[in-house]
Amino acid sequence: MSQRFRPSLRDRSTILPLSGRPSPEPSGYRYVDNLEGQNDEALEGLSAKVQLLKNLTVGIGNEVRESTIQLSQMNDAFAETSGILSGTFRRMNTMAARQGCRWLWYIVFLVIVFWFFLVVWWFRR
Repeated sequence: MSQRFRPSLRDRSTILPLSGRPSPEPSGYRYVDNLEGQNDEALEGLSAKVQLLKNLTVGIGNEVRESTIQLSQMNDAFAETSGILSGTFRRMNTMAARQGCRWLWYIVFLVIVFWFFLVVWWFRR
């Protein structure tokens, strides 16, 4: 059986072309190690950026989920309030139909009194 040549994983000088540059050492190990170190630094920087983007997208997803829940709760509260107000308006119309036109004069009187107090308060400031 013939034995195959297997370069080690850290020694990439046999698989990386030196692109015709002269190496400071006869075998070019320093140049290849320098390239390997630059690649490792770039890889660490990219990994940090990817982790930052991942954390950002997870945070955005959590915020969207929480906002959706809050909007759903607000929608339920507004629907309940709408039901309460429609019932109150219906009872007020029933009362107005029984009373005739007197309730309208009471409301007009209250609006005029409120307006008068508002004007007096505004000029006394």
